[in-house]
Amino acid sequence: MTVKNSPLTMRKLQRKQKFLGRLMKELDERGMPILVEGKRDRAALERIGVRNRIFLINMSPDELCRRVAKVADEAVVLTDFDKTGEKLGKRVEDALYSYNVLPNMDARRKFRYLLGVYNFEEIDRKLEEFKKKIEGDTNG
Repeated sequence: MTVKNSPLTMRKLQRKQKFLGRLMKELDERGMPILVEGKRDRAALERIGVRNRIFLINMSPDELCRRVAKVADEAVVLTDFDKTGEKLGKRVEDALYSYNVLPNMDARRKFRYLLGVYNFEEIDRKLEEFKKKIEGDTNG
């Protein structure tokens, strides 16, 4: 049995779906490198079709940003929303600025708003849940 969403909820989901599509397209078109905390984050992003170069934050932020600066002038930072991820994100953001690389923190916040992502290793599961919510209404 599928639960049908209210018209108001459905409109909100459709707006989020459109916004999510634009976010994914922008990431793809701009080709900015993406910085994540670990291998599971990278694997989850790859499973949802992200083709950007993904750097693991498994070294000092300074060394990481030196490497990123060689290939880009802007980078997306996708650290988790826990205390460790917040601190790490801030350190990486500051280090990117010191290498004249613009840190894009907006994508991180947008994924949180659109999919309810707390840890980026769950982004593929959250995206699947989101799709099922939308399908639940169109199939119901």
